[in-house]
Amino acid sequence: MTGKPRSSLRLLSSLALLLTAVVADAALCVWRQPDSDIAGIFGKGSYKTVFQDITPAQRQRIEKRLGFALDADETQFKFFPVFQGRRQVGTVMTHAGKGQFGAIEVVVAVVPTDSGVAVKEVRVQRDREKAKAALRGARFLNQFKGMTAGSDFTLGRRVKTAASGAEKASQSIASAVRKMLVVHDELGIGVDGAVK
Repeated sequence: MTGKPRSSLRLLSSLALLLTAVVADAALCVWRQPDSDIAGIFGKGSYKTVFQDITPAQRQRIEKRLGFALDADETQFKFFPVFQGRRQVGTVMTHAGKGQFGAIEVVVAVVPTDSGVAVKEVRVQRDREKAKAALRGARFLNQFKGMTAGSDFTLGRRVKTAASGAEKASQSIASAVRKMLVVHDELGIGVDGAVK
């Protein structure tokens, strides 16, 4: 009898770990092609990785601005300050949102402007959507250029859907861009890559 409860307990523990891994992978997102992204967005440069844990107060401010809760695993964010020589020319952030057919991994490059940090370019690095070409196309992604944390990201207003039937994926990308801008605004990094 003692063997059965132990094996059941092991099975339940394994299932719990698997479910935790699946949930934790929701918003975590690696930067898959930093060298080609930097070359395509900034022309040239190098980068470093800055990890920033968020405090409960920062989380509350971010969630209030977004109007929705952060994902459970979003207790730390990664910033990738991009440098040309010693001068920081921008910052890259990544985010995995949920599309209609799975995760959509978004790369958001931002630069400083007179009105705060603004989008320089948005790229989709991985997705399983049927409207892949439209979601990755310049017509859709160029809409985000110049947008700031205070911009209107509502689908159908400032942001047009990439293609018919791709509403969920389009909104997921728009929400990812907005979230990264708000997070940068609240947690951002200074010129030397140090957290503000």
